[in-house]
Amino acid sequence: MAGKTPDPLTPLADALPEAASEAPGRREFLKLSAAAASASLLSACVGDNYQPATQGLPEALPLQKFEHLVVVMFENRSLDNTLGYLYEPNDVPRNQTFNGLAGTSHSNPVPPYIRDGHTSVTARKSPGTDADYSNPNPDPGEEYQHVNTQLYTAVDPPANEFRSATQMLPPYNAPGPGQPATMTGFVQDYCNNFVANQKRNPTFAEYRVIMDSFTSEQLPVLSTLAREFAVYDAWFCAVPSQTFCNRSFFHASTSAGYVVNVPYTKWLETNASPTIFNRLEDAGLPWTVYYDAMQLVSLTGLIHAPALFPFWKTHFATMEDFYSDVANGTLPAYAFVEPRMLFNHNDMHPPVPTVVIDNIPIGATSDVRAGDLLLHQIYSAVRTSAAPSGSNALNTLMLVTFDEHGGTFDHVAPPAAAPPEILEPAGEKGFAFDRLGVRVPTIAISAYTQANTIVNHPVHHGAVIRTLCKKHGLSYLTERDRNAHDLSDAVNMVVPRAPATWPVTVPGPVPPAALETNPLSPGLVAKPLNELERHIVGLVMARFNGVEPTDAQIPTTVGAAYTLLAQITKGAFGRS
Repeated sequence: MAGKTPDPLTPLADALPEAASEAPGRREFLKLSAAAASASLLSACVGDNYQPATQGLPEALPLQKFEHLVVVMFENRSLDNTLGYLYEPNDVPRNQTFNGLAGTSHSNPVPPYIRDGHTSVTARKSPGTDADYSNPNPDPGEEYQHVNTQLYTAVDPPANEFRSATQMLPPYNAPGPGQPATMTGFVQDYCNNFVANQKRNPTFAEYRVIMDSFTSEQLPVLSTLAREFAVYDAWFCAVPSQTFCNRSFFHASTSAGYVVNVPYTKWLETNASPTIFNRLEDAGLPWTVYYDAMQLVSLTGLIHAPALFPFWKTHFATMEDFYSDVANGTLPAYAFVEPRMLFNHNDMHPPVPTVVIDNIPIGATSDVRAGDLLLHQIYSAVRTSAAPSGSNALNTLMLVTFDEHGGTFDHVAPPAAAPPEILEPAGEKGFAFDRLGVRVPTIAISAYTQANTIVNHPVHHGAVIRTLCKKHGLSYLTERDRNAHDLSDAVNMVVPRAPATWPVTVPGPVPPAALETNPLSPGLVAKPLNELERHIVGLVMARFNGVEPTDAQIPTTVGAAYTLLAQITKGAFGRS
């Protein structure tokens, strides 16, 4: 049997439901299970060199192997920061390549004003102490202005060096025409931002963490899934900036010309472009955005309020609903999962620096292990889902990604990009949306995904829109997603892998403080909010109070923010 390639058509006909728009019933489910068992046996017989036979199959066929797409989007980590050491140079399987950090040497110069005897910082594996799981601490700059410095080592004008992003002047550190990205300004920008906020120079131990990368042992769930399914080593976020614009692009292929989160009312008034959710709704295809009940609101619903407000009570549901839908086989065609980004977040976002309240230093809770645990819980629910009709492990594709790099180091320069539309005048801060943001870790998981798959060609945040449009015959949204790569490369097996053979993930221990779910508990009530949390609260205030809040009006602690949001957002989101 060794070396024999299976007929690409016969097992596929047995393994797939006859109509792509229909979820498999019990008979089809049993067929899939039998085919998966055959795939497992075949793989065992021919060993790790088994190559799925996909040659000659129709182009759209991979996208018909799943009926349900689940996307989980975490926060603010680059590929190098999380998976840079996923593979050692000699361990990459099947003659593939993985563009990580192992076996390479990448460094960034230390800005001259530091004067501590260090001239550069080299990328390395994180030491793995408890404190390291909150690094980089404090949170790096993530706005467009900061990312320009990180990628191009540019501070233009020089007066921007120690200014906060909101105080920076044009051209906002933007590169000159044709200037290549060197990816050597991460340490410089981290130090500049540290001085701007802390009013002192950082020590070497404080600034070198921006070049650290977690190991597979430190993020066991993320790393296991990256190896056991498909990992992208060239998935770039949509905009070289922060959260709101990248999350907007992910579902609308545009951010209405905006590149930074503030002011808030712009998202609520003019970010009105149709989203992929609207396309699905018009086609009669079910979709749901799932958010943590503790968070009270959905960031996706708020960013796209002009387009999605009519669906806040019908198509937005809590994580309790998500796990119920997975178990009951009632997942929609498209499910988007938001980690908790407010009130003891488990989204992997770096923390706010320690603040002093009543002479007591208080640090924000932020631990990437809480995000790894959440990923384990979501993946395990999908892996064990076996409803005889509707959604199940065999007809669900799960994608794990991050919104943006959040200022953490990555060594790969982002490529050019198709502007989503012609902007007259140019977009916010003068940006033309003609280049992508930094690489982010992205993993595709399905029964039809071969273990140790590495997708090398450049992909960006338009891939999910492109996939859903291509699969369901929907029209594109903007020029950005019109010709984007879809997820076909990660659906590369003819016969499915039995879910019983999928890896059982084992998360690392998470400190109890990172698992607290009562915002008014003694351990959380006085914790400071990080920048993203304050921006979400500001967006909520702008929406429900009808006026742009001043910075001084936005609560700074978990308890105060939760109390306010509980009052003004009661019943706004969630299934009726």
